[in-house]
Amino acid sequence: MKHWRELFSTGYINPLDGLPDVTATQSSMIVSLLSAGTFFGALFAAPMADHFGRRMSMILECFVFSFGVILQTAATAIPLFVAGRFFAGFGVGLLSATIPLYQSETAPKWIRGTIVGTYQLAITLGLLVAAIVNNATKDRNDTGSYRIPVAVQFAWAIILVVGMLLLPETPAS
Repeated sequence: MKHWRELFSTGYINPLDGLPDVTATQSSMIVSLLSAGTFFGALFAAPMADHFGRRMSMILECFVFSFGVILQTAATAIPLFVAGRFFAGFGVGLLSATIPLYQSETAPKWIRGTIVGTYQLAITLGLLVAAIVNNATKDRNDTGSYRIPVAVQFAWAIILVVGMLLLPETPAS
């Protein structure tokens, strides 16, 4: 998004369009740190779920994810944005490993596969919603161009936390 490129630029001018931008190295760091956080989150998910229980772990993991979203939403420079990407990724990794575990342990066996499979459908629908929100805000010439798509992620974390407050702990915990 043009406004994001101008705001986060450290002086680099993109030769393709003559506008301020981030360098390829900076862009790679911004993109890859979400994946790095996801990797480490997935590694820590099982021990955390065993220690706190599946239900409480998912609630805590939503707070880790939300912390990352807060950092990204508040950011006006690359360092804070990158930190937010890492923590959001860490939360995604934690949740991505814990949610199917919770689903498969609480669902009756006759519907277990459908429920866990529906998890993938929910992820795909989330990607569609993200693309729609990005497209709707791409032409804004203010910080809303990137803050709105990032902040929309709070909705999913809130829904999951509220749901987990209403659902039982797994029998395996």
